[in-house]
Parts: sequence; C-alpha cells; structure tokens
Amino acid sequence: MSALGGILNFGNNPPPVDREMLTALGKRLAVRGPDGGGEASNAHVGMTYRAYHTTRESQFEIQPVVSSDGLMLTWDGRLDNRDELINELFTKTRSETIITDVEIVRAAYLRWGQKSFVRLIGDFGLALWDSRLRTLLLVRDVLGTRPINCYLNRGRIVWSTELLPLLDVANVPREVNEEYVAGFLARYPRVGLTPYRNVFAVKPHHVVSVNQAGKLTETRYWELDPCREIGYQRDEDYEEQFIHEFSVGLKAQLRSHRPVFSELSGGLDSSSIVCAANRFVNNNEVQTPRLETISHVYDESTTADESRFIECVEQHIGHTGHHLKESCYPLLSGLDRSPTFVPNGVDGFTEYYRGAQKIMDQHHARVLLSGEGGDQMLGSSDDPSPELCDLLVEGKVLALHKRLHVWSGALKRPYLWLLWQRTILPALPQPIHRSQKQLPRWFNADFVDRNHMREIINANLDIYGFRLPSGRDQSAGFVSVVNHIAAGYRRAHFNVEIRYPYLHRPLVEFLQAIPAEQRLRPGETRSLMRRSFKTLLPDRIARRRTKGDPHESICRAVIREIPGLRELFKDSRATAYGYVEPVALTEALESAGHGLRVNFIALLKTISLEFWLRTLECPELNN
Repeated sequence: MSALGGILNFGNNPPPVDREMLTALGKRLAVRGPDGGGEASNAHVGMTYRAYHTTRESQFEIQPVVSSDGLMLTWDGRLDNRDELINELFTKTRSETIITDVEIVRAAYLRWGQKSFVRLIGDFGLALWDSRLRTLLLVRDVLGTRPINCYLNRGRIVWSTELLPLLDVANVPREVNEEYVAGFLARYPRVGLTPYRNVFAVKPHHVVSVNQAGKLTETRYWELDPCREIGYQRDEDYEEQFIHEFSVGLKAQLRSHRPVFSELSGGLDSSSIVCAANRFVNNNEVQTPRLETISHVYDESTTADESRFIECVEQHIGHTGHHLKESCYPLLSGLDRSPTFVPNGVDGFTEYYRGAQKIMDQHHARVLLSGEGGDQMLGSSDDPSPELCDLLVEGKVLALHKRLHVWSGALKRPYLWLLWQRTILPALPQPIHRSQKQLPRWFNADFVDRNHMREIINANLDIYGFRLPSGRDQSAGFVSVVNHIAAGYRRAHFNVEIRYPYLHRPLVEFLQAIPAEQRLRPGETRSLMRRSFKTLLPDRIARRRTKGDPHESICRAVIREIPGLRELFKDSRATAYGYVEPVALTEALESAGHGLRVNFIALLKTISLEFWLRTLECPELNN
C-alpha cells in the first residue's frame, strides 16, 4: 500500500505551506512507499506521496496529481471496476492506451463530483483538493483497508496514512485516548478513533470535507440497503450469481504484475480462494503471473493443527506452499523486540508475520489474499434464529411450524425449546432476552463503568436499520469484520497489500439481500457456498463441518512465556493508568499458566496494551 499525507492551512489569507514540514512528512512515509513519489503545493495546501506499486498500471502513475482544472490529488488504492469506468469516462481511442487508476478517479470526480466516490469499487484512500470549491476531501473505502489519520487545530489540518510520522512531524502530544483503549479491550475501537487523543481517523465509507475556513463535515457515501431483496425461483440462480460475483471480485484482486500470495489455512474460505485463483492463473485470466500459498501450521498443537487439510488443497492444485510452523514461529515471541505505535490485537503473532514478510520479500510479492470475512458473510454458524425469527416477525405461522420441525430434527433439539430459545426470545428487544457477555475480572471497575464497556461488548452492530432479524444479523457480521480491518492490526505488522475477496462490495451487497435460508440450512452451514463450489473444492474440504481451535496453541504460548509475563506486569503501566486490576490479572495469568481456560483474546489484548503503553513512554523506540 502506498502512503500519502498533506497539510491545509486555514483562513481567508492563510500562511504558505511549511515546505520543510511537508518534505519531512514525505521522508517519514518512505518506509511504506519504496517506489518513489514527491510533493506538490500551492499557497496554502500541500500533498506528499510515496508509491508502493502492486499493479502494472500503477507503475505509470505520477503523484501528487496537479491539474489545470484546479485539482490536487493523491490516491492509494486499486480500482476493481476499471473497465466499466473507463468505458463511461474516456473515448475509445484514449481507452486503448494505459490508463492509471488515479486518472480514472480524477475523471470520475470531474464528471460526478462527490457522487463519484460510491462508484469506485475497490480498496482505497484518497486526498483531493478542489480549488474551485476551496475544499479538501479525505475519502476512505468501504472496508477501511487504507487508513487516513488527521490532526486538526485552529490553524490547519495535517493528514497521513501513517500515525507515527503524523505525530512527529506535526508535533502532536502523545496523549492516550481512553475511549479507544476501552473499545480495544472490550471489542474493537469505535471507528474514527485512534489511540491518541488529538488524532482522529477518516471512517470507512465516509468522506471528510474541510473547507478553507476550517469547517469539517463528515458524510457517509455508501451503506448496505435495508430495502433491497433478491428472490429467485431456483437455487441454481442464487448459485450462479454467487459464483459470478465471487469470480469477478477475485479476478480483480489478482491484478498484480508480481506473484500473489494467498493464505491457506485448510478452511473453506481460504481453500476456495486458493482453488479458484489457481484456476484463473493457470488459464491466464488474470494479471498476476503466479500464485503462491502461505500457511500458519500449528505443528505443536494437535487441536489447532490443520496441516492435513492444507496438504489436501496443495495436492488438489498441484503445488506445495510455504509453511510457517508454530515450533519455528512461536506465539507471543518477539513482542519485546517490536515497539508498536498502537495497541494491537494480533501482536501475539509477531513472529509469524515476520516470517511471512520475509518469504514474500524473497519472491518479490506485495499482495496477500485473505479469507477474512467469509465467516461473517456466508453463514458459518448453525444457529437457526435468523431464519426462524424472520418467519415469526413476518407472521408466517405455518411456515415457522414446518421449519421448527426440520430444525428440531437437524439439531436434535425439542420443538418447544427451539420455539422459545431460538425464536421467541431472540425476537425480543436485546436487553430482555440476551444474556450479557461478561468482561474479564481484571479490567478495572471504574474504567469499565466510565467508558460503558459493558454496553460496548453487548452492543447491536446493525447500524443500517434492517427490519428482519436475519438482515440485522448479516449486517452486524459485516460491521464487525470492517471494524477489525479498519483497526489496521495486521497492516501494522505487514508492509504488504492485504486483499479480501469475500468482502468484494458487490458480493457483500448480494449476500446481504438474499434469503437467510440460502446461506444456512438445517445440517448445512454455508449452504450457498458449498453448493456453488461443489466442483471447485476437494471433497474432503467441501464436507468440512468444523475448524481447528487455536485455544491449545495460545495456552501453550502463555505457559511458555509465563515467567516473562509475570515480570512484565510487576510494574504494570496498564495498572498505573487505571485500566487493570493487578491481583485479578495475576490470577488470570496463573490460571492460563496451568492450562485453565481464561478469556485469551482479552489477555492477549492486555499484553499488547502493556507493551504499547511502555513504548508510549519511550517514543524514541518507534523512530
């Protein structure tokens, strides 16, 4: 992913842009963009850009773009609907030459203004200065794959894809944003927040507009449509459209002039991506010349070990991938050697990411495909509540009666139990029916109360207002995975471009609009996916009903690292800030050290928070 930043000074007669500051920002961004770049400025606005080329077309970009029509533009992204936009925006003669993505974005804005952003399908972040309107636009894609962080004061706004350069160059005080910390520990930080109190982030699928006077407005330019419903007569029609949307998205995300890597865990999501991508590459249907796979193999933890399924896929595609074994890249190792600028939910996998980065660098690869989002979009849970509640809400009593009998047989649960526990109670308002998720005992009670952490962990994530329970459930799954991606956890460990085929926007919109029973059926999770990919996947993978449990691996790691963790929390910064109760945390560590179940996700986050707070007090470690 490329890097971009800039400065806008406010006022009717603003001072000139500080060129030294702009250049310094660009130099600090070079670690993300090794392929050159530059700066551009006029009297009161300046932009800097550092390139990270991942497609053939991107090699022809010259940024920042400064045009005679009054635009200054920097773009970090990949357009997946290039051909459609080129046909609309360019003449036939012009379309026969190489057209870069940033050229398309500029032409789209000149044609449609801010309405152009919803028409850009792909992963991106952009900064655009329109001198005609004397307005700066900062835009982030639907998933939030590209961060844009901002520091705003009375005199100017400074923005950057990277937090550390922004903090240093703009001389921002490194004050902890407690609301961010609370969200991080409870679930995910609220989008728009950063760990630093004076810095905010552009939200996914939003435009931040700042005029010359310094007035800031925020607008959501895309959302899931609660009114859209897709209803076909035959299963085959759903399967055909699913295959089409998945294939179009995957082919677009295989656009790279370098080898593309794909994560392979042996599960349905990663396996289907690998099998389909391998077919497209072998048939010369995509730009990338080669597909490689990379797998995290838990060779020391039998309940998490998926190597037999990984090998099954490798045999199917006729190519052995790269295996990063737990014994060589242990969890929770190397944290003390990795100063971090954000508390990070995947810090425990530091060694794995280092190994993966090294392998990809050796192969000159810059793109990694991830199966993340498949669980949320495709119906991985066997919970019948969304379908049954829909029938109840719609008053379809006879249909509900029939489906209760079917689900009762599939789940081996009594009819009346399903009616009460999976139909009536879930249809009631959330505080009435749902048992509240519990926070770990080691979180400080005052910290929990003043930041409403119980409400955060139990919040309904449907923000789009769907009427039916299945729509709300599907929407909440999408919001959850966007929150995770937008937090940038993996990006902090990787200088590669991570792409998410199952979150291709037209595919997400299609899966949101279809009936719940297409995604999940009695005795068959991921029904639409399994039916659609029955000839694509090896039979052993297609019939999988469970996946490996990482609990054993994490437990082993905690046991191995317990002496260092005891030492780490002797003089805990998280305790000093009032976030953690030391006695309760010590008890949790000792329980984990004896192999007992604790909330391991919260424990890993607490460990990461401790390291971040220590780094915060020694900022030179991040330079």
